[in-house]
Amino acid sequence: MRFSLSTFLHRWSLLAALLFILFHISAPEIHATAQQTRTNDATQTLNGSVFDPSAAPIPNAQVSLFTSNGSLFATTTTDRAGSFHLESIPRGKYRLQVQCSGFKDATLEISVGAKTPAPIKIAVSISSLSETVSVNADDSALQISSSVAENQNANNMNHNALDRVPVFDQDYITLFSRFLSDDTIGTNGVSLIVNGVESNGPGVAPSGVQEVKINQNPYSARFARPGRARLEIVTKPGTPQFHGTVNFLFRDSFLDARNAFAVTKPQESRYLAEGTVTGPLGHDKKNTFLLSVEEDNDNLQAIVHAFGPNGTIITDNVPAPTRDFFLSFRAFHDFASGDQFWIAYSYEDGADTNQGVGGTVLREAGYNAESRESEINVSYRHIFSTKWVNLLRFLVGHNYEPVYSVTNVPQSIVEGYFTGGGAQMHSLRTEAHFDGTDVVTYSSGKHLLNFGVDVPDLSRRGADDFNNQLGTYTFTDINSYSAGAPSNFSVQTGNGHLVFWERTVAGFIEDDIRVKPNFSMTLGLRYYYQNYFNNIPYDFAPRFGFALTPSKKSKTVLRGGAGIFYDRSGPRAIADLLHFSGNPNGLFRFILPLQNGGLVPFPVTPADLQSVPTSIVVLDPRARIPSIFQYSFGIERQVTAKSTVSATYVGSRGMDLYRSRDINAPPPPDYFARPDAALGQVRQMESEGYQKSNALEVTFRGKPTRYFVGQAQYTLGKTYNNTSGIRYFPGNSYYPWLDWARSDNDRRNKFDLLGTFDPTSFFSIGVALQAYGGKPVNVITGMDANGDGIFNDRPLGGFAPRNSLHGPSLVNLDMNIQHEFKFKKEQKDGPTLAVTLNVFNVLNHVNDLNYNGVIGPNFGQPSSSYPARRFQVNFEFKF
Repeated sequence: MRFSLSTFLHRWSLLAALLFILFHISAPEIHATAQQTRTNDATQTLNGSVFDPSAAPIPNAQVSLFTSNGSLFATTTTDRAGSFHLESIPRGKYRLQVQCSGFKDATLEISVGAKTPAPIKIAVSISSLSETVSVNADDSALQISSSVAENQNANNMNHNALDRVPVFDQDYITLFSRFLSDDTIGTNGVSLIVNGVESNGPGVAPSGVQEVKINQNPYSARFARPGRARLEIVTKPGTPQFHGTVNFLFRDSFLDARNAFAVTKPQESRYLAEGTVTGPLGHDKKNTFLLSVEEDNDNLQAIVHAFGPNGTIITDNVPAPTRDFFLSFRAFHDFASGDQFWIAYSYEDGADTNQGVGGTVLREAGYNAESRESEINVSYRHIFSTKWVNLLRFLVGHNYEPVYSVTNVPQSIVEGYFTGGGAQMHSLRTEAHFDGTDVVTYSSGKHLLNFGVDVPDLSRRGADDFNNQLGTYTFTDINSYSAGAPSNFSVQTGNGHLVFWERTVAGFIEDDIRVKPNFSMTLGLRYYYQNYFNNIPYDFAPRFGFALTPSKKSKTVLRGGAGIFYDRSGPRAIADLLHFSGNPNGLFRFILPLQNGGLVPFPVTPADLQSVPTSIVVLDPRARIPSIFQYSFGIERQVTAKSTVSATYVGSRGMDLYRSRDINAPPPPDYFARPDAALGQVRQMESEGYQKSNALEVTFRGKPTRYFVGQAQYTLGKTYNNTSGIRYFPGNSYYPWLDWARSDNDRRNKFDLLGTFDPTSFFSIGVALQAYGGKPVNVITGMDANGDGIFNDRPLGGFAPRNSLHGPSLVNLDMNIQHEFKFKKEQKDGPTLAVTLNVFNVLNHVNDLNYNGVIGPNFGQPSSSYPARRFQVNFEFKF
């Protein structure tokens, strides 16, 4: 796919013209309805949000503000995001009332003083659970809450806050993933929840994201994974008035510093344009839409830093461009009864070139990948009565993902030096999938009950695997490579076509109980089912959480909980089981040598494989679905009117974790020949792993001064385990307990900061800081002394501890400076142009990656690093 700047500008000039027309259509209406009032020093502004019991925003709710004598002072309605805004409010005591069809009225006593009031969150109920909450002047800015779901060690930001911090390439997901816990993430990676449904992506362009949350209500039974393993995204709704955002992003390497491992500066550039427009569909304001478009052209280069003979260094700058186009359209309808419905269609098309290259992987060993995905999303909230609400959300989609090697030759792996030849990748992944959830909410008295069905994955998958058809040679060192004497050869033959169904279904029930005004607790239970891997009937996961304030006016909350969270195998493990089952119509994998100490011919011919037994994959009949038991206890304290500090101990135990083991490996002590000569490697997937983790999290959130707002988190932790996932083999399949050591993801110290400084009204400064301790590196010999065909043997005959080398630490500071040009200064939400200069890795600190763990001349040397200092310019227009 060839990128043309003229094509890029042409496409986005059409979108700009559309936005210009929409803006001028809507501008008279905006101008006519704008409040031409100015806030002086004696008045304040009230901002807030209204939610239903399922945490969904409530639009068109009537918000009224009454004075102390009962007179109506101001009134407004919430927008599609459930937000409201009241300006020019003099100091004094007021009563805030929220009314919405289908929900009980909510009343809040507030006091407006000299300080700007904190944003108000109001959860209205559908039954007698709703109570009038009185708050005096001293408590009006309390950030803490005795609600189980309002834990302050969560991390969240709305879109306005995200716009003011440095975000590389508008990638909010990667930015917020810093706050995730690597050792609680499941086999399928980060659990991405979009509008309550597990998804592959956000479904909108970056400007269509309303809010990003991590660790909100960590023990909720509604979700499969704990809070620090899931990332929740709320997308923007439609609005009855025209609003929009357009972003243009530009980056070029002529401003950047040179990568520490590049001999010459890589010639890189990026052009990204994306936008979101929302407004009414026709003349009825109950019908609205949201259009979201993104085009991304990223001209990256991969830096090769490999090791050759006689201590030489192989360097190369390899073009690795990526292209992506995304389009989404959503239509919304609000019913008079309070029901809501929306439907969306999205399409994404991407192409990546020379992937997998960099570090010790040479240019020739890269691969190209494409992807096309279409999805339809549906959401419907129905209010049955004053006590019952049902929320149905689901999506159907189709994925198409081919991958193919750049060079079609056998692969050569030289342990501790380089990977060359071809990537030996030729596969096609297709998927027709359904994901959805249906939640019923019932409230009565002190109880708020949620129950329903969650379908994280119901899919028909195609997994065509023609990888490694020409084979892979493994050499123990550069001398054996020069002599043409490989120590191992593996190859695949046979029929790689495969279609199968993956079914994952869960049911859940959760009761949120307000025991007392200052004490609440949540009791939940979730049930799991997955075909191929299941524990029937034992897959029940209980959850529990509580929050307690010592007194009604206390600024301290004690909070804790515990829960069990089950994992999933993922589609790749199922495909391996079906591909390599030994079926004559399936795939065959052959490994040479036949026995330890045997010779491998070079090159290998088809005749050399005639007597080689096939290797298979089996599932341990005792296998269970892995689970994590997590528990925590913490204390939260409000330290200023708008900021809180929390300290939380989090412990977890991973049980029945996945790993693989060769149950036909040559036995000790001589490791000479396989017990079953009719088979090669027999990879058994089993759930025999264990993990132990303890951590202390200290979290700050809020606005301690008028000049700074943000959040910071420090984690002191330790995690030990004996597996790294379902594709992990122990160093010796006969002694798997020897692999108990630091987890691959174990970082003893981790600090993250996201925030914004407002030194003047003219500009703002955004900051993102990372300071991490190093992860461990496994030390291996580069040989296969035990003859299992896996080059992961550790020193001292395999008895040396796993992950014994301390890896590189990470220090990274990103900053931006932003100025906003307001075209209509009298309008708070009038058209605005924000110009932002972002600088990533401001200190130009060299953060090494990929320490060489193979004992030899290159042991302990890094082969790559995170990027050097880079500049990025953003232009964002809002109306």
